[in-house]
Amino acid sequence: PSELALDDKWDKCVDTFLRRAVYGTLSGGLAGLILFRGGGSRMASMTFGMGIGVGSAYEECSKELEEIIPSLRKE
Repeated sequence: PSELALDDKWDKCVDTFLRRAVYGTLSGGLAGLILFRGGGSRMASMTFGMGIGVGSAYEECSKELEEIIPSLRKE
């Protein structure tokens, strides 16, 4: 059942990754729509929001997978 635990964690990580990337992009786009006039500034705001969402998802998933796969630990 360690394979099942890994599959469960992996599915949860993919779900978290996609969800946070979408939420970050939407929140950055909304902030860009409210705060900026130019298209380039709005795109930068969306990209920044997506980067924050993806980064937080990566951090959480790496911690969760580290519990199951000890070889991922940094030495």
